[in-house]
Amino acid sequence: MSDIFEDDEEEVIDIGEEFEEVDVDPEEVDATGVSLDARRRLENMLEERRLREELDDFVDY
Repeated sequence: MSDIFEDDEEEVIDIGEEFEEVDVDPEEVDATGVSLDARRRLENMLEERRLREELDDFVDY
């Protein structure tokens, strides 16, 4: 079973030089912040609605 891995030990792959720096567009970075804010607002709105319905159900009893 150790024969299977003997060939793999001899092979070393250097990938450090293959990667290049990527230019990041500031607008794209800001866009993720906007979508997160919208998501938080939506989550808060849904939570408020759930709590309101829960309160209404409680008052009905």
